[in-house]
Amino acid sequence: MDEFDENGWAHIHHAAFNGYYKSVSRFVKSKEDQLDLETKDGQQSTPFLLSCTSGALETVQLLVDLGANLSASNRSSQGPVLLAALNGHVHILEYFLELNSEKILVWKDLIKGLSTQNVDSASAKALVELTLEERSSNHEPFVQGGGVKAVVALLKGSSASEDAKTYALSILLNIVSHQAAKEKIAEEGVPAIISQLKEPKRTLYLTASMLLGELADTLKSKEIIASNNGVDALIYLLQNVDDEEVVGCVLGTLKNLADSNSDIQTMIGNNKTTMKSFVDLLSTLKNKHVLATVAKTIRMLVQSHRANQDGFVNEGGIPPMMDLMKVKSRECQFAAIEAIQALCENNETNQTLVTDIGCVMALMRQLKRSRQADMRRLTANALWAIAGNKNNQRRSIANEIGVMLLLEFLSENLPQSLHFIGSEALGVLANGVHNKRNEISEAHGVMPLVRQMSRVSTPGFIILSVLRTLRSLCLCVGFRPHTENQKAVFHEGGIKYLMRFMIHARPEIIKVEAAYTLGSVALGNNDNMKEVTEHRDFKFLHILHLLYDEDEEVALLAGAALSLFAYNNVANQKAIAVAGGVRYHSFIPFLESKDPRQVAHAAFQIIILSRIIPDEDQSMTCAKGIKLLVSLLEESQSEDILSLTANFLGGLAHSRAGIPSAMISIGTVSLLANLLMSQYETVQSSAAVALGFLSYDKVGERQLLNVCRHDPFLYKVLQFHAGKVKLSSDFVERWQHYKKIGLPPIINKPGNITQGVNKLLSTQFALEGEQTFTMMSTNTTSPGGVGSEDRKVSASTRTGTIMKLPIA
Repeated sequence: MDEFDENGWAHIHHAAFNGYYKSVSRFVKSKEDQLDLETKDGQQSTPFLLSCTSGALETVQLLVDLGANLSASNRSSQGPVLLAALNGHVHILEYFLELNSEKILVWKDLIKGLSTQNVDSASAKALVELTLEERSSNHEPFVQGGGVKAVVALLKGSSASEDAKTYALSILLNIVSHQAAKEKIAEEGVPAIISQLKEPKRTLYLTASMLLGELADTLKSKEIIASNNGVDALIYLLQNVDDEEVVGCVLGTLKNLADSNSDIQTMIGNNKTTMKSFVDLLSTLKNKHVLATVAKTIRMLVQSHRANQDGFVNEGGIPPMMDLMKVKSRECQFAAIEAIQALCENNETNQTLVTDIGCVMALMRQLKRSRQADMRRLTANALWAIAGNKNNQRRSIANEIGVMLLLEFLSENLPQSLHFIGSEALGVLANGVHNKRNEISEAHGVMPLVRQMSRVSTPGFIILSVLRTLRSLCLCVGFRPHTENQKAVFHEGGIKYLMRFMIHARPEIIKVEAAYTLGSVALGNNDNMKEVTEHRDFKFLHILHLLYDEDEEVALLAGAALSLFAYNNVANQKAIAVAGGVRYHSFIPFLESKDPRQVAHAAFQIIILSRIIPDEDQSMTCAKGIKLLVSLLEESQSEDILSLTANFLGGLAHSRAGIPSAMISIGTVSLLANLLMSQYETVQSSAAVALGFLSYDKVGERQLLNVCRHDPFLYKVLQFHAGKVKLSSDFVERWQHYKKIGLPPIINKPGNITQGVNKLLSTQFALEGEQTFTMMSTNTTSPGGVGSEDRKVSASTRTGTIMKLPIA
């Protein structure tokens, strides 16, 4: 047993190296000095070290059990850990980790080996194996043992081999999922990782780009990468390799960096060739997954970033993106649709462009042929992003989708984004010149909207949309009720849910929108109005409280709700007065606002509520309101403001006696007639309806006839938008008589009938049949008397006749 062969090995050395553990056991038991017997080959290796070198696990375990010297090392100072690592025996290292002996420090020896030139690759390779995902329990001790710092030092060193650096990057990639490790890598290793992007070896720049992508998930990490020129290095790599796997990794990293970071979006977009590179990639790449990654990256780069949106589109990026939608790959289709949506959000130029080149039709085909909820959601979102905020575009796309499909969007099992788009688009179709209120009514469109209100899970933004859509369905231009839709709300139990939101909703905006919609559902409908006002929980006090809310929008809509309830309804006017009434000073901020929408709403409200405003003369209040509305017709160029103002004037034209005469006396007919030639059909329609109601006034009829004689084409516009329903039969007969007798048109324009706009109108008012309900109270506890318990109602009646005008 003590004999050594010509290589300096004894029998136990051969047995240990070759894994003959039974022989090893016999030799040691026969003679104890065999246990740590050293070789005479110049390496002074013990049986334990030899078994570690060869990877004979059972022999290693035996020698440990027999009490071998675990701290032994050979002539080259290589202990059991390094010998196992050098020879790739990870299972031996794993055993040592389980053994957890103070004499075998696996992490310490391997980490130390990273800085030793002749074993750095072996140590790094072993660490790659030991830090794999399935061995994630090793991440913590590796990090605590200073592993990240050692790996980064290896990457920075100039003497390390390419293989060692490749293994080092792989180690970091393995442990980056560990939060503490990720933070240390970001703090200490980003410059060293970025430097590997410039190396010629593929495995180095590929792994480095993947690692940066994993790091780029926090704002701090993104800033560190950007501040160390990581973005430029990635873009350079992207533009100088044609390896699709590398391209995919670089794109993924850029996507993560750009996600929710406008500075990095700008940094990437400022590179003059970046967008062209992306467009070229869409046209040249073959790998479908990488193509999808291109689209996903573009989406992140252009999300809410106008310059990048324009930059990509200017490079001709839309056509190849549309082609990507045709690829037979769900991932590509999804990514392309989401990218198109991001390119068009809040960008009217791009919305118009994609529409012109047929993108809307392509998306529409995708929407209608797919039954998958995810595809419908993405496509509908993209279409609605293209719709933007322009009324015509929104109406066009809503019309293309169609009423029946929009109603399907409201199904309970579909995503909430589809619920929102369905409600919004139906609201668009319920408005405008060619509205589809009747079609929606015939398709029982109110029912799914009410069901949205009935679900506890429906989020607030969808509730708000539903409330506004129901309002559009129930109230036509000129404050004419749509009886069928109002009945549908009643029969579907909608009033109950509206009441619940008005009283119990937490957001004040939902409360007031519910109240406003209740007013629309009840306006001109005796059954609904009775159902609302006689409900045990309904009190005007709920709305009056909102009139004094700090949120301007809430206060403005509270006034709008009160106006609907008070509109042509003396009983409700009394009830509002009894509940505390309103005060003129509540409307002053809106009347003096620079926002014309607020001015229009407030002006209409003070006219409708003038009877129950005690702190201002009724005639003066009406005069101010009318003057402001007429001034908006003269000064505004906005489609929304002009149609809104004309609509309010149309409502006022069949509200109370005296108001139409006052409107007519300051040139309203002429101003509204001018709007019949507006470029916006919505403005034409609102103006036509208002003129139709004013045609019931004899003076208004004469002025309108003169206007039409001056330009006979205006009668055709008026007839198209207003028709016989809202035009005075006397006016229509007189116009037909003019045509029959061939009365020549007026050559010269009529004199300026708007001279009275700047005059005080109180002397022109002779309001007939007016009743004023004024609260007399000495115990008011809140603005406008809200909360007062000692209120008295007085009424003064003026004699006269009330002009009979059609409500619908």
